[in-house]
Amino acid sequence: MAHWSEGANSLEQKEIKISNLDQLESIEVSGSDVWLLRLPFPRVASDANRSLPAFRKIAQFCGRLSHDSTVCILTSPADAAILLPYLERELKFQLWIALKTAQGSFVDDDAKLPETHAALLVLTKYNKSLRHTKTRVQYTYCPVCQKTTKDYGGKKHTYHEYGTLLSDVWRDIEYQPKDKISEVGERLADLFGIEPYRFLRVVDLREVEELSPQSQMMEVRNISQSKDTHQLQSRLINDDCLTALASIPTDSVDFCFADPPYNLQKKYDKSDDSLEAAEYFAWCDKWLAELYRVLKPGRTLAVLNIPMWAARHFQYLNLFAEFQSWIAWDGLSFPVRQIMPAHYGIVCVTKGKPRELCFKRDEIVGNATALNEKYCIRASCLSARNRFGETDKIHITDMWSDIHRLKHNSRRVDHPCQLPPVLMERLYSTFTLPEEIILDCFNGAGTSTLVAERMGRRYIGIELSEKYHEITEK
Repeated sequence: MAHWSEGANSLEQKEIKISNLDQLESIEVSGSDVWLLRLPFPRVASDANRSLPAFRKIAQFCGRLSHDSTVCILTSPADAAILLPYLERELKFQLWIALKTAQGSFVDDDAKLPETHAALLVLTKYNKSLRHTKTRVQYTYCPVCQKTTKDYGGKKHTYHEYGTLLSDVWRDIEYQPKDKISEVGERLADLFGIEPYRFLRVVDLREVEELSPQSQMMEVRNISQSKDTHQLQSRLINDDCLTALASIPTDSVDFCFADPPYNLQKKYDKSDDSLEAAEYFAWCDKWLAELYRVLKPGRTLAVLNIPMWAARHFQYLNLFAEFQSWIAWDGLSFPVRQIMPAHYGIVCVTKGKPRELCFKRDEIVGNATALNEKYCIRASCLSARNRFGETDKIHITDMWSDIHRLKHNSRRVDHPCQLPPVLMERLYSTFTLPEEIILDCFNGAGTSTLVAERMGRRYIGIELSEKYHEITEK
């Protein structure tokens, strides 16, 4: 077993298989149990819209559960985002876990990143913090240097003899969508192996007709080097994003990126990061609509946020944009809480049908590979692998675990949420070609525009703060 839960009394698993959602009404729900609902996987975003009546029935079932119940929903990220508002009428949201899926469980499409992760939502009937065991994931060791894959950098207080605390990105186990729940069930049975729970009740909805995926013909998409009628030049703009976006022509940008304030009371220079939720999302919808307007047909808009807010962005964008990919970025910064927050979502949509991914054509910057997670990132080991010709790369998917946040002050500027340049390099290599133009409407200290300059892309960087704008210019 790849985990250890302190003091766990592992729950007994009981499976309930249904073929019609009306059968949910006959399920006995009187006890205090942990429930796991398995939905069909993978699916496409349009299926989620088609399944709204089914999602309402699932939420109604959750509303019947006892007040101590914990509910886990295992589904695709797109389905999770559409289903979540219905669930929140009955339950309290606790976690969005990115769960690795087995290779081969996705549909191949040249315009989309391979789907290799599922969404595992955790919600409760009670309103307090999530109750669970203290669970650790066993260390893995680099096959070259034999040290732990994670480099703790001498921080011994984060080291434990068994392993590291569980996070909300599960890469050490794999979900097999067509098989029994196995490893996922075992982890949940231990994670919630506390009073008053006795059973993990697995409700298998994979054969429910109302949730069945629709077959779709894969389209062959060629990259079209459409004539750039606007010829926008690189520039940095010190202004409010909505004001600046209004001056940019429609259908003029090749890639739009947004890493907005997360509304989590962070200390930005000018932005108000403590708006009421309704006010925050009304504001977000305005700049999302503007980014979509300036985007060229077939091009990509990518929005980075914590999973809950990324889901809300998706709900709005899905009204008019075409879903392309949902990237789960394992970007753990500091080890806090017993289930460490490491998961960020990058929602990628397009204006109309997307073109094929650009790294398939881009021979200038070949960043279409990621570090195989079984290897460490220590500089000495990287050097040794290069000398020995060790192959430590894999093709990128929609789960990114080898890009780490900037933690050392020597690599940061005075900004609370500076993005790592490697993240932007991978996004640009995936969705843009040389000489194309990118737009970042929350440019901060200028990482995204600096990377664009280095990679031979044109750029427009918009930043409200004069302080950050000056840093970017320098």
